[in-house]
Amino acid sequence: MQAIYEDVSFELDKMDSRENYHCSTETEDDVYVNTEDCSPKLKMSTGPQAVDDVYVNRQQLHPKTKTCTASSGCKVVIFVLGLLLLGALASLCAVGILYHSKVVSTEILRERHDNATSELMVLKDNATETERLYEELKVKHHEFVSTYSKTEQLKEMLKAKYQQVHECLSACSAKQTCTLCEEGWKTLGLKCYYFSTDKLNWKQSKDYCVEKGGHLVIITSQPEQDFVVSQIRETHWIGLNDLETEGQWMWVNNKTLKETGVTFWYSAPEGPNEPDNWKIQDPSGENCAALGDENGNINKWFDASCRTIKKCICEK
Repeated sequence: MQAIYEDVSFELDKMDSRENYHCSTETEDDVYVNTEDCSPKLKMSTGPQAVDDVYVNRQQLHPKTKTCTASSGCKVVIFVLGLLLLGALASLCAVGILYHSKVVSTEILRERHDNATSELMVLKDNATETERLYEELKVKHHEFVSTYSKTEQLKEMLKAKYQQVHECLSACSAKQTCTLCEEGWKTLGLKCYYFSTDKLNWKQSKDYCVEKGGHLVIITSQPEQDFVVSQIRETHWIGLNDLETEGQWMWVNNKTLKETGVTFWYSAPEGPNEPDNWKIQDPSGENCAALGDENGNINKWFDASCRTIKKCICEK
């Protein structure tokens, strides 16, 4: 300890001998030294207390220099960290904005999707209702066409009957007589019927009626059916056949059986029903129609081989 005191005394003597003593300002760190410590005329008393003061001042001087140097570097580091923090904050804000935009876009798209779905459901319901109305109209149209067709048929029938009545009245007016049918013909309404005594096949019977100025009978009503049945006792040819197309029965005036809408085919409880196109007697089948059969059933229609010999019924 004594040695330390002697060294301090030596240093103090050297400091006293320097009249123009100044603190060094060569380095930037010296700026931080207290100017009172750098006084050219520093007076210090000797003794343990003075030595302790000098030691403390020297200890305080060096750490401040190191702190000042580190502080300058820390400012740069802090500045860089601040820039990085600002960059990170800006990036975070950008990500937040993008996320918010995506959420908003998703909500808009979802709302549009919901609206589009609702509109599609409405359109689907409208389409279903339109299709239902179309089907109803189609059914009504079919009914209208069918009714119109029947009306046209009735119109043609009435027109034909009117023409016959008109011709009859004209004939009666000219001859002063109202005899409608010729001798040997029987009358029903405005028609005349001839029941042959000769037996011919169907084609010969057809030609026979034409020669007499008429044609094989065409039955279009229940009264007409009842009348011709009442005049016969055995089977007779009528003007119905399916020679051109099997199953499609045509009258001799080229009207189909469906057009007249009246049929009197034989139907047996045990079957088979007429027409049955039986081919045992004639391989070509039964393609001509007759009123009655060989068994005495004279009130119904039967299909038979056109080659069979029968009496016939003509009308005009």
